[in-house]
Amino acid sequence: MGGRRFFECPMWIGVRFLPWMRVLARNRFRVAPARLPRAAAITAASLANELLRGVTLAIWGRGMRAARLEADPVVILGHWRSGTTLLHELLACDERFHAPTTLQCGAPSHFVLSEQFARDHLSFLLPEQRPMDGMPMGFDRPQEDEIALCNLGLPSPWWGVAFPNEPLPDDAYTDLESLSDRERARWLATWTDFLRHVQFEHPGRLLLKNPLHTYRVPLIRSVYPQSDFIHISRDPHELVPSCLHFWRRMFESHGLQRATAAGLEDQVFDSILRMDRRLAATWDGIPEQRRFHTRYEDLVADPLGVLHAIYGHFGWPVAAVESRWRAAVAERRDYRPNEHAPDERLARRIATDLAAVLTRQGYPPRAAAAPAQSEMPLDSSGRRRSPAPA
Repeated sequence: MGGRRFFECPMWIGVRFLPWMRVLARNRFRVAPARLPRAAAITAASLANELLRGVTLAIWGRGMRAARLEADPVVILGHWRSGTTLLHELLACDERFHAPTTLQCGAPSHFVLSEQFARDHLSFLLPEQRPMDGMPMGFDRPQEDEIALCNLGLPSPWWGVAFPNEPLPDDAYTDLESLSDRERARWLATWTDFLRHVQFEHPGRLLLKNPLHTYRVPLIRSVYPQSDFIHISRDPHELVPSCLHFWRRMFESHGLQRATAAGLEDQVFDSILRMDRRLAATWDGIPEQRRFHTRYEDLVADPLGVLHAIYGHFGWPVAAVESRWRAAVAERRDYRPNEHAPDERLARRIATDLAAVLTRQGYPPRAAAAPAQSEMPLDSSGRRRSPAPA
C-alpha cells in the first residue's frame, strides 16, 4: 500500500469555511497536537474553497442552477465494507452512467472550475491505493456523495471520522425523518443541487453509492420516484472485522484526534442491525422492477454473471459495456482483499447479536477462525468508536 506520506489529503479538504468553523467549535477545537498541521491545512483550504466557489458561481452559476438530471439516479445501497465500492466501480464502466468522482465529492463547491487543474497538477495529493483495502484511488474514481454533503456544510454522521473521540454527531441526519421541515428541505436542496451541478458538467444517468442512503429510500423516492436501487450484502462474519479495520484506518487517515478505545465494536454492530431493520421496513415499498439485491460473495466469484443479472433485471442493454466490464475484471484479477477473520469471542457475538441479519440474508453460522498476528482481537478495553450511525 506504499509508505506513509508527509501529507495525506483528508476528505475534508474541500469544506467551506463557516461550516468548518462550526464543526471545530462544536468539538471544542479538540485537535490532537500531531494533527494540528492537518487542521491548519483544512482551514487554509476552506478559505480558498470560498474564493473558488465565488468564481465558479460568477461564471457558471446560471447554467448550474438551470441544470436538470437526465433521469432519476441509480442508487447502490449497503453497509460499509459490503462491496458497494466494487459494485460502484464496475457499474461505472458503463459510459451511459456518471458516478460522482472523488474530486467532485472532495471539492463540491467549485469542481466545475477546478477539476481539470486538479487532474493535471494535484494528483500527487492522493495515494495510489486506499489505505484500508488497497483498492485503487484517483480523482476520477467513483466516490460517496455523503462526503460532498459534509464539504458543502451539511451535518452528517460522517463528521465522526474527523473527531472520533467526541460524542457521535448528527444522528438525526441518518434517515432524516426526525428533522424539522426546514432542516429536511435544506438537506434536500443541498443534495439535489450537488447532483444537478454534477449533471451540468457530465452527461449520463447518475450512479450513486452511499451507505447512509440505505436509511433514506423513502425520501429519495419522494424526490426521484423513478430511481433504481441495488442493494448488496456481505456475510457478517467478514463484514464486522472488515468494518473494524476500516474505521480505524479512516480515523488515522482523516481524523483530527488519535482515536481512543471507546466502543467501535458496539457501534459497528449497532449500525449493521439498524441498517438491516431499516431496509427490511422500506425495501418492499420499492416497485419490484426498480430494486435488485445481490451479495458480495457472488459478485467476487462471478462479477460478469452478477452484472448481467442486474442489467437483465432492469432491462438495460449490455452490448455497449461488455468489453469494458471484462477489462475492469481483468485489471482486478491479481487483487487480493484483506482478510480479517473474527476471533472466537467476536464470532460468538456475531452469531448471537446478528442472528436475525444472518437469517434474513441467508448466511449460515460459522466457526471462529484464529486471528492473524497483524489483526489481534479487540477486548472490552480495546474497542473503538465508529462514525457509523448508532
